[in-house]
Amino acid sequence: MGWLKDLTYGGIGFLVGGPAGAAAGVAYSKGEDVVEQQKKQVEATGRAQEQARQQYAAESKKAEVQNIRSVRQQIRQARVAQSSMLNVGAQTGGMGGSGLAGGISSIGSQLGSNLDYMSQIAKQNTAIGAFALGYSNEMANASIAASRQQLAGAQMGMATSIFGGLGGYDKIMKAYG
Repeated sequence: MGWLKDLTYGGIGFLVGGPAGAAAGVAYSKGEDVVEQQKKQVEATGRAQEQARQQYAAESKKAEVQNIRSVRQQIRQARVAQSSMLNVGAQTGGMGGSGLAGGISSIGSQLGSNLDYMSQIAKQNTAIGAFALGYSNEMANASIAASRQQLAGAQMGMATSIFGGLGGYDKIMKAYG
């Protein structure tokens, strides 16, 4: 369908400015196509930014669920180990002894250490995800800026083509020179 638009704009340009006007009309038609494609590129980049935000949110939620699951597993294992130790202590007559108390405390201490480590990893994963999202957003912003620059260039090219096709500087110089 682009050829029909080129023919229409070229025909109108021919009526207004002769062969040079026809060339300007076709150039304008092509310029419109470039402008339309640039607009689509800007829109697509915006959609990609939104997708990156959604992906970050989903990955953060997934990491949170996995972290909670791991914490519960650590707590469950510690309780099983403490219960087992208490059972052995009860069967061997060691209830109230310092060895049993030390063993149970050691399990609690190891649990605390493991939970702290998991918390640190979760914080780092969150920070990494945030930096990745920031990078993605800035790359999208750069792409949008480049697209807008190309759009402005295409519009400038259209204006230059029309100006030149209709006589340009020579016509101005004859009229005002």
